[in-house]
Amino acid sequence: MALLGMGCGLLLLLACGESVPGTLVRDVAAFEAAVAAAQPGDRIILANGVWRDAELVFTGTGTAEQPIILTVQEKGWVTLEGQSNLRIAGEYLHVEGLVFTNGYTPTKEVIAFRKDKQMLCNHCRVTE
Repeated sequence: MALLGMGCGLLLLLACGESVPGTLVRDVAAFEAAVAAAQPGDRIILANGVWRDAELVFTGTGTAEQPIILTVQEKGWVTLEGQSNLRIAGEYLHVEGLVFTNGYTPTKEVIAFRKDKQMLCNHCRVTE
């Protein structure tokens, strides 16, 4: 019976909009600060809304067991628009849930698995 109570509590918690632990960022400056401070196992969460002309550079060093994750507050409610792109560089970085729409990239790629010619991305992935 106690297990059932715990399960219902978990369902209630999720239904009430509790989010997965992480650092919620609402603008590019906050994103950059969160990336600079990120450690293995950390999660950076882009806040719901339109991210216009956002050139995001996601760098860091996660591990196979504890990647650094860039995700969205709610899937389908975060869009990168205008002149936006994403560059990923480092080790064990995971990106999930980003939607690029209504725009174009100011560079050659919308998503690049490198920051520049010297700083590449290894064991990284982009999903959803």
